[in-house]
Amino acid sequence: MKRIIFLALLIAAISCRKGQYLPPAISGVGEDTIVLNIGDKMILAPNITNLKGNSYTWLVNEKVISSGQTNYTFEATEPGNFNVTFKAGNKGGAAEQSFKIFVEKPIAVSITDQLAVSMCNVIDIAPTVTGPDRTDYQYEWSIGDSVIGKTRNLSFISPEAGTYDLTFRATAGKQTATSTRTITVKAEQYVKNAYTVLEYAPAPGKLHNWAIIGDKILWDLGYEYPLPYNAFLAKASEMRKTSNAAGLFLGSWGSAATFKFDHTVVNVAGKTDLELTAFYSNKDVPAVYVAYDRNKNGKPDEDEWYEIKNDDYGLEDTLTYEMTFTYNKTETDTRRVYVYSNWKDNRTEPTQGELLTNKTFASSMTFGGVFSIRGFFPGLHMIDFNTKQVAMLDGWPTTFSRKGKRIIRNLSGASPFFQKLNVDIDMAVNNKGENIQLPGIDFVKVQKVVYPFQQDNTTGNVLKDVNMEEARMLQVGAILDRHLKN
Repeated sequence: MKRIIFLALLIAAISCRKGQYLPPAISGVGEDTIVLNIGDKMILAPNITNLKGNSYTWLVNEKVISSGQTNYTFEATEPGNFNVTFKAGNKGGAAEQSFKIFVEKPIAVSITDQLAVSMCNVIDIAPTVTGPDRTDYQYEWSIGDSVIGKTRNLSFISPEAGTYDLTFRATAGKQTATSTRTITVKAEQYVKNAYTVLEYAPAPGKLHNWAIIGDKILWDLGYEYPLPYNAFLAKASEMRKTSNAAGLFLGSWGSAATFKFDHTVVNVAGKTDLELTAFYSNKDVPAVYVAYDRNKNGKPDEDEWYEIKNDDYGLEDTLTYEMTFTYNKTETDTRRVYVYSNWKDNRTEPTQGELLTNKTFASSMTFGGVFSIRGFFPGLHMIDFNTKQVAMLDGWPTTFSRKGKRIIRNLSGASPFFQKLNVDIDMAVNNKGENIQLPGIDFVKVQKVVYPFQQDNTTGNVLKDVNMEEARMLQVGAILDRHLKN
């Protein structure tokens, strides 16, 4: 009897276990947010254990969108954050897990409909860009197969007239959007040479000729123009506009001149942009500085200047050398004229010296019978030859300083001669040595930065200071736009 009762209880217990429901368990749902773009589809398929008697429900932001399925395909049709919840349950219990999904805004770009500019002028194009809040945007501007920019805004400039299809592309994550507009470049007439002289800052020396406009050896042919400062600038500009041979005699260390183009010289990638003619040796290359008139005020502001990096960059012994020149007096007798001036530098214990120009009147006459001021202090002129009266012309100071970096160098055997210096605007650097991307340039400054020494054959191995020797002084001729065809 006892055995029969035990078997009956065992059968009842087994029957009870067969009808038991265990609650479902859900896995395979990550904690990271899934990022999608408009049009993307994502199959959500969690792992489920304990399947007996289960029912399933899918909700998007707490709204039921599907039931009875163990997976769900989410389609991104609008931007925003979405919480996709999967629920499973049976008589034994329930479980749920949520997928976090973020659908990014679509990228949209547009450019103004009307784009027109004169050749060799810059037009700043700022496209409209909307889209997801990301930090990995990349931009590209192109004309045909040529990429012309990789920043959001474009400073467009062309050296040639015509009509171009300009395409802008923006990329972020997996998204890309483009916009194309036609830009018309109008034809204009310009002068290739940077003819306008904005500043003439000579530094004197032996037989320095501050009034020459042309080659220094042509003083006796009447190429001197002893004029008040502003009148000299105007005369030099007038001559340079029609003649590439109308150069300036800058002089010894620190001498400089600033020139202006009548247009913006285009910075063409992979090509040299300027051709400068000057009198120098290959060990005495002048420094070239360029400026783009970004604020369109017609002048080179101090923060717009950048140096063209060359092989001498970084080799200077000082960045802040300065020499001050002062006119003292002029004396004459029946045969000669004597012009006295002195100079001093900015060292703690200054180096200084005197400059004396000693000339006979007979040897100083041009072929036209005019007395030459070759060797005079800048701005000094013999205004009356009969009385031997001299005066400083208006705008020329009796004392001035020349400042800049200095590279001390032995130039023995490195003879200077007129040669061309090609300049690539892509080599422009700021005062930290960082490359600066300029669309083009409007101004050029040329300065003598090498302070020359050379072997003195009369004293053996001693190096002689030849900074103020006439043969070592810098002359600058034409500064040409290499891309301008007209």
